[in-house]
Amino acid sequence: MILLVDDDADTLDMYEVGLTAAGFTTRGMRDGARVTGQVDADRPDAIVTDLQLHGTSGWDVMQAVRRNTRGAAIPVVLLTGYSSPDIDRLARELGCAAVLTKPCVPDDLAIVLRRVLNVP
Repeated sequence: MILLVDDDADTLDMYEVGLTAAGFTTRGMRDGARVTGQVDADRPDAIVTDLQLHGTSGWDVMQAVRRNTRGAAIPVVLLTGYSSPDIDRLARELGCAAVLTKPCVPDDLAIVLRRVLNVP
């Protein structure tokens, strides 16, 4: 199961529909502050998070997941509308599996998730 975190409902719906069509099971969340509880409940195979979230950030999500014993090994894909060497560097330092820049079509996200999860 892929846990999708984005505070924009339309964006979240687009990725849920697209990844489901690509064969993934998904769960969408609009509240990044609740991700660790969802990790404990669902034990997702991967987490895809936007960088900018209301009340928190993708950085906060990644750090919280890494501190959680169940989440420490879960691959995190950062999906952001911003691109810079600093973002890439910080993502690597936090153990992010991949960084994708929006606009990113669901098919491209599915390709990255298959690579990250080592599934055909």
